[in-house]
Amino acid sequence: MIVLLFSFILLVGRTYCCDFSRDVKSFYSFSGPISLLIKDLNLVGKEKLKGISVFHPIEKVTFKGDFFPGGIFLAHETMRKLEGSTVFYDESRELTKIFSQYQKIKAVEVKTRGLGPREVLNTVYKELSPFLVQCSSASATLNLDFKLAKLSRLMSKHRSKMFLFFLGNIYRERLPEMLMVQDGIVKWLIEKEKLQTYPSPLAYVNWSSKIMNQMPSETLKIGLKDSGNRMEKKIQRNGNVINLTYPGLLIPGAGQVDGMIYLLENL
Repeated sequence: MIVLLFSFILLVGRTYCCDFSRDVKSFYSFSGPISLLIKDLNLVGKEKLKGISVFHPIEKVTFKGDFFPGGIFLAHETMRKLEGSTVFYDESRELTKIFSQYQKIKAVEVKTRGLGPREVLNTVYKELSPFLVQCSSASATLNLDFKLAKLSRLMSKHRSKMFLFFLGNIYRERLPEMLMVQDGIVKWLIEKEKLQTYPSPLAYVNWSSKIMNQMPSETLKIGLKDSGNRMEKKIQRNGNVINLTYPGLLIPGAGQVDGMIYLLENL
């Protein structure tokens, strides 16, 4: 027990010594998983972190840099501002094409599609670590493993239920067009045999009325909304229709895990 406690203290100490490397002039994160790891590594208050997306769950009171609304950073004036900086962004052909036109920006694409939570963390840390000094992902990994174990226990209590996860809130029982199926935390729960959901091999699918009519009447329909830096947490339920709002809910990895735990704890 003492050895474990000492190891944890060392991990925490290592995390607080963590910093951006000298080679990094300024750093911007337009990648959700990168921003979450930066938060876990206690780098949010570092001077070299200059900007993040408003869609990432980092409060304005804790970060004094720039918040970029979706798409605005693509403006030419803003791109000029990023020159000389290291910029991380989530997988996107369009953004890759745009960043390739600005040779003075070190742009790094982060690919997490189809990955489970632990794979996301490993991938993100591998991409980020060359720009860091005295950092370790061990504490974040331990924390994520603890949350996954908790999520697995919570989901086991609802194994007999059918869940449908819609991208967007449900208004007056009007269902959003897109379902999350074989991606992120939903895919992980399916693979762990903890979840029953819409039958499809696709990561995201436009649902079929015919298949929906074959679903059990007690099927839970969950509308997902990410509150970003507004940090709003809310569950609204009307029978089997539930709207879940949570910061980082649609970010692969720890964000989705936290959101799913919040849902199951409040069912």
